[in-house]
Amino acid sequence: MTVAGQGLCMTIDGEKIRDGVPLQLLATVFGGVQNTIYYIAMAESGVTPRRRTRVPEDIRNRYQLIRLADHNSAYAVETGFAPADQAPLPFAPDDRARVLGKYICLVDAVSEHDANILPALFPDKMWERKILESVRTYCPREGEQWSLTVSGKDGGAVATLLPETYQYIGELLAEPMLAEMTVSGRLMRVLLDQGRFGILHEPTNRILDCGYSPKQEELVMDNLKQTIHVTGMVELDASGLPKKIKDVTDIRPLDLSPLLLKLIDTAEGRLAFKQAESIQPTFEDGQVVFELPSLNIIASGATREDAVEELASDLIWLWKEYALAPCDELSQDAKELAERLRGMIEEASVENG
Repeated sequence: MTVAGQGLCMTIDGEKIRDGVPLQLLATVFGGVQNTIYYIAMAESGVTPRRRTRVPEDIRNRYQLIRLADHNSAYAVETGFAPADQAPLPFAPDDRARVLGKYICLVDAVSEHDANILPALFPDKMWERKILESVRTYCPREGEQWSLTVSGKDGGAVATLLPETYQYIGELLAEPMLAEMTVSGRLMRVLLDQGRFGILHEPTNRILDCGYSPKQEELVMDNLKQTIHVTGMVELDASGLPKKIKDVTDIRPLDLSPLLLKLIDTAEGRLAFKQAESIQPTFEDGQVVFELPSLNIIASGATREDAVEELASDLIWLWKEYALAPCDELSQDAKELAERLRGMIEEASVENG
């Protein structure tokens, strides 16, 4: 069963639907709303935003919306979250209510042309941009004779997405955006007399100019024609891609040496692999990627350290959600995953690690 109050009421109205609702319009609206919910859930879960966003299976399972009822005013549908494959752990936070609340605040803000709340909703500027882009995909455009009204099932704010909303979100996305982040690229040139270098950012095919300090000169020269990570304040273009790098704070070479995975520290203790796992990272789309196919894990980050941190976080989450869950609360696929986890990993005290 869905949790009371955790859902949306959506109404499509206007001349376009007087004689019936085009199926393509329904697919655009409902598919778009679902994607926005997924993105907000990923942002809340601390998932690193990537240019090609893949929604993790656990997010799809926990945040899938389903139709609960239709109503006869214009075209109105009541939705809620589908039951999860397994019950949440005892005392787990009600994160689905939080994600839904953020969605309602978001559509209310853009429908009222008031973006002041967005930084509080989505502190990560990359996620803010991706989420705004997803909402824009199901806003009516100029001349289209329909509108979408959204509200929570338990009342509260009612927001209507109109062609003016589409225009407003476009204006928000067109504004120059600065974000502290790490950008990777091949070090193509060095200007020693100016203390500057340029990296080729392959996704945009741009040479990004950067400054370096005297103590970083040796590192820069040693990595000419190699891929490096540059961290600093980055100006993004309208597509959310790096345009300029300002105020460089860190430079480091790309590290694709194998990772020997033996121990993972958690808040409660330590997880130990019964047999150490050697994982060869790859570099894809500007991200360092670690994969554990046996556990359906694909962890990535702007740097090796970020990717290792996400890998550890994913393993801890899987252990808690599956290996520690009561067997009778798991689906067959989840039971098999839990067995694989327990076959590979065991809990160990810090003293015995």
